[in-house]
Amino acid sequence: MGMDHYRINKRTRLVLCLAIFALLLVGCNGNSSSGATPTPKATTSNSGVSPTASVPPGIQLGPQACPNAVKDPAHWDAIIPTQANVSKVEGVACGYLTGTPTLQALITVRYSVTGKTLDVYVYSNIESPNPTQLFKLLSLYDGAATISLRNTVMTAEVDQNSSVNKGKGNAGFTQDLFREFNTGSFAPVSFPGIFPDMTRYQAELDQKQVNVGQDSWKLSATQVAAHFATSAALLNWSNVNGTVVSGGGASDAEAVVNISAPGTQTLVLTLQRLEGNTNGGIWEVVDVAAPPASGLSITAPKSRDILTSPVTITGTGSALAGTTGTVAILDHTYSDIGHVSANGSATFSVTVPYV
Repeated sequence: MGMDHYRINKRTRLVLCLAIFALLLVGCNGNSSSGATPTPKATTSNSGVSPTASVPPGIQLGPQACPNAVKDPAHWDAIIPTQANVSKVEGVACGYLTGTPTLQALITVRYSVTGKTLDVYVYSNIESPNPTQLFKLLSLYDGAATISLRNTVMTAEVDQNSSVNKGKGNAGFTQDLFREFNTGSFAPVSFPGIFPDMTRYQAELDQKQVNVGQDSWKLSATQVAAHFATSAALLNWSNVNGTVVSGGGASDAEAVVNISAPGTQTLVLTLQRLEGNTNGGIWEVVDVAAPPASGLSITAPKSRDILTSPVTITGTGSALAGTTGTVAILDHTYSDIGHVSANGSATFSVTVPYV
């Protein structure tokens, strides 16, 4: 993304939304582990919004039927192993998770303790008496795991310290932390979407809802752009005008839409259909930029970099001349977790601590 993720409202605020990838990808769960420990990377691999490579012969996308010999959860209780009255295998799903034309099994183990934590495993050689463990991720609070339509492993859990859940009791918790692990290496990967989804887990759930007639606005590039602009967590604009620059039609996989509102700077949004699906795929905002003539940009960090606190943010700010803007870090709930003021000039550099 040329300009990374930012917003401008009537007070000319500049907001960077990259902290999400540090929070999601570096192992927010301290008990996370893997048989072949994945190195955190802000990489796309085959997990972008639009497909980036053809599928190799012999490989189908998404969950597949498991062989009869291994599809029963009880088959895996002795392999994991589980503990009577404490944990049990909850689910078995199969897919082409290594990028080769042989099936692997995604096994989930549920604990009967507070939070009903979930352990996640991936095995190869699944019909062998001693299958090979490729990946494990432990102690996901109220967790869930599934195989994506791009053959990645996706997980969901409760982040007890997020702005959504902090201070609430167990009954009031909401699943709000979603992660994705790459095909083959099982390294954590980021999803390029900004809005309405920042993770593939959320995007695929949204697609299912749209498929049954809900939230049909996600099928329109201009409506998605308008919802982005009016979102209270992002621009919070009113009386938004959206103009399609290119694409956005029923047979298009990409769109560019200009959005503006009275008293605001025009923004250029790039959108892509989820999985490049032109047969009812939802639209995702993947890039937000100011017109080149505005002189406004973020030059570092780059889009989908992994951040650590404090982070130094640099950019050009000619559009801020004579004013003071705000540079902020948003987390995976779009909540402001750290911000500082930036003096308007031709260029700016600020260091932003965040929690």
